[in-house]
Amino acid sequence: MKSKKLKTLAVAVVLSLTIGAVPPVTGTEIPMITTTVEAAAKKVSLKASNKKVYAGKTVKINAKATRGAKLSYKTSNKKIATVNSKGVITGKSAGTAKITITAKKSKYKTVKKTITVKVVKQNQKITASNVTLTIGQRKNLGAKARTPMIYKSSKPKVVTVDKKGNLRALKTGTAKITISAKASGIYNKASKTIAVTVSKAVASKPITPTRKPEASKPTTTPVPTKVPEPTKAPEPTKAPEPTATPEPTKAPEPTATPTPTKTPDPTKAPEPTATPVPTKAPEPTATPTETSKPEVSYVTALYIEKTADDTLYVGEPKDCNVKWESTGNTTRKDFIYESSDTSIATVDENGTITPLKAGKVTITVTSKTPFASSKGADCLSTSKKYTVKAQYNDEYAGGVGFKDPEDVATKGRNVGIGETINPNEGISEYSPEKAEKYLTFSSSNPSVATIDKYGNITGVSKGYVTFTVKTKLPVDPTGTYYKEDSVTYHVGDYTYEEILNGLTMDTVAGQAAHEVMNDLRQNPDHRNFFKDYPSYPTREWADDMLRSATARASRNIMCVILGGWNENEMSTINPLASHKGNLNGYGGDGWEATGEELGKAASVFFEDIGHFGNETDPSDKYEAIAVVQYKNAAGVNLTSMIVQAGQYTGKASITDEVRISCMPESQYYDICNHFGFDIDDKQMTTTEEEVPSDGENEATIFTDGSTDTVDITAPAETADAGLQEETEGVEEIEIAPEEETDVDAVSDVDEIIE
Repeated sequence: MKSKKLKTLAVAVVLSLTIGAVPPVTGTEIPMITTTVEAAAKKVSLKASNKKVYAGKTVKINAKATRGAKLSYKTSNKKIATVNSKGVITGKSAGTAKITITAKKSKYKTVKKTITVKVVKQNQKITASNVTLTIGQRKNLGAKARTPMIYKSSKPKVVTVDKKGNLRALKTGTAKITISAKASGIYNKASKTIAVTVSKAVASKPITPTRKPEASKPTTTPVPTKVPEPTKAPEPTKAPEPTATPEPTKAPEPTATPTPTKTPDPTKAPEPTATPVPTKAPEPTATPTETSKPEVSYVTALYIEKTADDTLYVGEPKDCNVKWESTGNTTRKDFIYESSDTSIATVDENGTITPLKAGKVTITVTSKTPFASSKGADCLSTSKKYTVKAQYNDEYAGGVGFKDPEDVATKGRNVGIGETINPNEGISEYSPEKAEKYLTFSSSNPSVATIDKYGNITGVSKGYVTFTVKTKLPVDPTGTYYKEDSVTYHVGDYTYEEILNGLTMDTVAGQAAHEVMNDLRQNPDHRNFFKDYPSYPTREWADDMLRSATARASRNIMCVILGGWNENEMSTINPLASHKGNLNGYGGDGWEATGEELGKAASVFFEDIGHFGNETDPSDKYEAIAVVQYKNAAGVNLTSMIVQAGQYTGKASITDEVRISCMPESQYYDICNHFGFDIDDKQMTTTEEEVPSDGENEATIFTDGSTDTVDITAPAETADAGLQEETEGVEEIEIAPEEETDVDAVSDVDEIIE
């Protein structure tokens, strides 16, 4: 919403008061009238010039119109160019379209202007680099462009290329690859030629073979495998020697064959069987326990492989293409990665490079282990230079944000509890796919309201919450500028107490308005109208009258937000200026001015005959002006200015003030207490039953919307008819019946009548 510094008479002011005769210079009399005056229609000024825009790009129309005018835009051909409610044109395809701009403002004649928009195609660039291959190697060219590409090799016998840009090296030599990008509705065609060199296959990268045996030394540790020596245990198998003890066989000599039973000696062969000695072979297996220690892997070769496209793009992390050879299990975490300029790109412990801005950066990779097992061996290191470019997001070059509802100043940005809305639906740049691809959304308090990846807002609980939207990619070619915007929403229904507690009064503006009015009474040449009328007496400020003016102005704002004015008391032109009794009203939404500057808006009361007659009525000697406002973070911005005038001060009781205000008594007291007005306890003794009502039943005005719903009622407004018929020169107050009025009140009435 564009802020307005001072709101002029954008809405007509309600006049529902008997107007006294105002003698013009000629001596003729102005008849008594009750009317609503519309300002004379003027023509809105509107200026705008023709535009040129590239297809797929946006440009904003710089339209200049009378302050406060509302502009709308329409295109003659959406296939050529579209235009949104903010005047942002999006080129769709080459051609010419007409954009019609309409400027509207209340009380002004609507004006239309047509401009010509020429849409031209964008030039495109093909990204591709020269390539070096070895015979038999295959590699994708990695070319990039905005439109589909076709490829052609100048020497198919050296290197071939297919429709997807895949290269195949056939024999040594050099060939040129021509890349052509087709034209489209948005882009012009483009072409680029790169060279492909094919050489014989050689060792890919530095290796030191002479030192490699040293690295293999650890494998010589099988020396313990000499355990086969225990296999000499077969020597015990010489136990056959005892078996060869035929001597026992001589047992025939003695009958004591028990000696042969001594053959258990030969059975001592079990001892050889007890050759668990060979089973000591486990000792060699103990060597595995030595190898069970974490194996040290030695890196014997290290390099960063060159790819078809080594360009890095801001916002798109990429792995460092490090390659190595080692004696064991080596992973990417076994290297140290360093960036030569961390402002351009950073690299983490896994070798993931994160580009930050356009420029050149060198990534260095160093092995954590030495080249070989020999003490003092060096660790291998390699490096590669990368080019970082910005791949920017031109979809949102015109900005990001949240669309305000049309009645934001009166109703604010609001979402109900359990309700889901998307404020950006209907904007030409918005689509769920683009939102998810290019934007991120966040909520300051998800317990109050949430927002998803598409920008859908869901109310959860009552309160205020701020939503933020950011572009995922930069929106300018430098790759450093991201766009974001925030907006605050109110969640749940507004309540009476909430509005009451948020009301403020600009006392400086009220006093300034009083001075402006007196100046216009005294100086005809300072008026915009009625310059031929004479000077009139100034009025004195009366604090006693401020209470009623403030109450009425406050209720105006409450009813605009919550609803509640009935047909008899609500202005159909401007509810913020609604009033009864001896009051004049003016109000509006979207005012940003405060203090003296806001007070100058009171000059509107000298711009129509009805208000002019009231403001120069010589019978009214006193006045007070209340400027009451309600503003919140969700965009509500309401101001109500009420003038109370009279012949006397301090003569009407609080009961009379309540009845004349035509508003519920409880609300009147709530407002007085909120602003700290003194209320005489003696004048507050009138009970609700004692307040006269001209209607059969009291009408419900509005409820506060809280859990404990409270109905706030007011008397029917037919009582106002009597006010319209009061005789000239008598202050417009209703006097309570004699039996219900105290002695002081009666004496005051006598004084008024006199």
